[in-house]
Amino acid sequence: MSRTWTRLGGALGALLLLGGCLSPPPGPDGRVDPDPLQGSNRAVFGFNEGVDRWVLNPLAEGWEFVTPKQLRVALDKAFFNLGFLDRFFSNLGQGKPKYAGTETLRFLVNTTLGLAGLFDPASRFGIPRTDEDFGQMFAVWGLGSGPYWVLPLFGPSNPRDAWGLLFDSALNPVSNPATGLVVPGLGLLATVNRRAILDPQIESLRESSVDLYVAVRDGYRQRREAQIADRDFEEERALDGPSDDLYEVPEDLEDSPQDEGGIPGDGEPASRRGGS
Repeated sequence: MSRTWTRLGGALGALLLLGGCLSPPPGPDGRVDPDPLQGSNRAVFGFNEGVDRWVLNPLAEGWEFVTPKQLRVALDKAFFNLGFLDRFFSNLGQGKPKYAGTETLRFLVNTTLGLAGLFDPASRFGIPRTDEDFGQMFAVWGLGSGPYWVLPLFGPSNPRDAWGLLFDSALNPVSNPATGLVVPGLGLLATVNRRAILDPQIESLRESSVDLYVAVRDGYRQRREAQIADRDFEEERALDGPSDDLYEVPEDLEDSPQDEGGIPGDGEPASRRGGS
């Protein structure tokens, strides 16, 4: 056991040291290119768009046709509830034991009184949610983000968040591949269900953007900066609090994963929270 923890600590230490090498070097003019991989990123972005238009969107439209909105929202909350361990350990890793405790209390309340998380009585009781992940934890540890990446099927990311995604997926039964052996199709259902919920925002973004790639890239960066600084969490606590209606899509579900995953930050159909 001690050897396992030693190896894990060594791997995380190496990851932190690597953070100093992730950021792209400045160019001849002294400025850092915000998107040095744009050529390959656009190619992957185009692939993700094709998967969304021809596979994911039709599935989402069919799902939307056969299910009421209330059911889709309830399922989305249940899937979010299942990601408790990811948020719990991410909060602990950032030195936020209070928020880790809050997540534990939310999970217990919503799993029991909320019928496996289908409803969110915790918000009604004034227990706020925290949407933390390992990418944010690594940022707090000082790991640089590195260049902007577009990952096949997962969408907007960067080297730091891609590393974080590995840990997120391992701790979240919705995105953990091993879960598919026990509950086949769970991850696909969560992705299709979220795509159906976000369809109006995605289509609006496509129609209003002169360059969809740039809109998604810039939105993703802005949202990640806000998440790392806890600006979105503090605003959510101040504005929403316990008033989350059980049968309406709250702003935090419309604009976030977990994920995945908001629009335009996670609005590329192949969002970080899973899907294509």
